[in-house]
This record gives sequence, structure tokens and C-alpha cells, in this order.
Amino acid sequence: MTTTEHPQTESAPEEAIRPGWRRQLPALIGLGVVALLLVGVGVGLLVGRTVPSDEASPAPDSAAVGFAQDMSAHHAQAVSMAAVELDRGTDEQVRSLAFDILTSQSNQIGQMQSWLQRWGRPLASTTPAMSWMTGDHAMGMGVSMTAGDGVTTPIMPGMATEPELSRLRSLSGSAVDTYFLQLMLRHHQGGQHMMEYAVDPQHVSEGYVRDLAQQMINVQTTEADTMSQMLSERRTAPLPMN
Repeated sequence: MTTTEHPQTESAPEEAIRPGWRRQLPALIGLGVVALLLVGVGVGLLVGRTVPSDEASPAPDSAAVGFAQDMSAHHAQAVSMAAVELDRGTDEQVRSLAFDILTSQSNQIGQMQSWLQRWGRPLASTTPAMSWMTGDHAMGMGVSMTAGDGVTTPIMPGMATEPELSRLRSLSGSAVDTYFLQLMLRHHQGGQHMMEYAVDPQHVSEGYVRDLAQQMINVQTTEADTMSQMLSERRTAPLPMN
């Protein structure tokens, strides 16, 4: 009696057997962010049309311009971290929160960059971060980030450092869920200074800029409360402000 031997097959690498939609998720997220930015630009332009066409553009060193530039950069990191959570996280509540952050802040970046284009100002600041703020609100500036090449650059309060971002990208499952909550809670808290400054008519005369800053405060305050509760349920302490 002859026994037919079946050749043994080697286990496929995890990445090879990963569901197709999961392998493609980072690319899909990237395309989604681009689309949201385009939508945000359109919304921003519509907002701009409510302002008299003969209104002078804010000065290059104004709070309105500084807020739009620096908050765009601050938001961009939040969007990046949310994309990691969506790709590697497993807790559906945390992933849902990350999706909300990614979509809302991508839209807000689009609005702010549309203003900068309309004003004829650079999309990225060429001056030290938050230098457009004065008085007590300016406290917390001068934080720095050291990249892998040893170059130190200024960042804004609450933003993650390069080693922290690298750690986030290296984690998966419940570990990335928890660390994402820690980083994003601190990120939200760090951005409050700029938002509070921008809603003050003494600092920003453009009403539509103040309105967006107030929307950010409202949404992020709720999200921060949610993240604090999630961390408490995980018996994990928030990160100290950097």
C-alpha cells in the first residue's frame, strides 16, 4: 500500500496572511486624509467669502497667521498618530476616537491652510513656534525635539518627540491603544494654550478664526475627558506635560 506524502508548507509570514484591507489601510488612510484636506480647503474658502472682499490680510506676524500655521503643524502630528492607531490598534472605542480625530483635524487643517493661501502667507511658519503669542499664554515655548540625526528642533507643548512616535509605531494591539491615548491626551492638553489665545478678540480680530478656535476647544475638551476616562479604566496614568 502506497502512502502519498504531502509536502509540508511553510507558515506564511504574518504580513502575507494579513487581510487585504488591513495591508492596504495605511494607503487608504493617506488617500482619505488628502480628500479631507481638499474638503477642508473648500470649506475654508466658503468661510472666507463671508468676509468683506476688501478686508486687509492679517500681518505676517499676527496671531491669526501664527495660529493657522502652528495649529496646522500641531494638528498634522495628531492626524499621523491617529492613523497609527487605526492601523495597529484593536480596541474599537479607541479606534473610533482616532477616526474622529483624524477626520475632524484633517478638515481643520484644510480650513486653516485655505486662509493662509487667501492671505498670501506661507503655509508653514518661518519663525519660532508660538512666537506670535505674548504674556502668560506664551509660557511653555522652547520645547525641543531631537531627531534620529541628532538635530534638535523646536516643537509645541503636548507634541510627541521622535522617540515617542517611533515607540507608538512599534506597538500593536492593546499596547498601542493605551499609548495612543496617553500621547493624544497630552497632545490635546498642550494645544489648549494656542486655542485659548486665538478665541480672544484682543488677539485675533478675524471672527471666523476665533470661531474655529472655539470649535477646537469644545471638541477637544470632550475628547480629552473621554481619553482620561479610558486611561482610568486601564489603570494607566496620563503622561506629564513636556
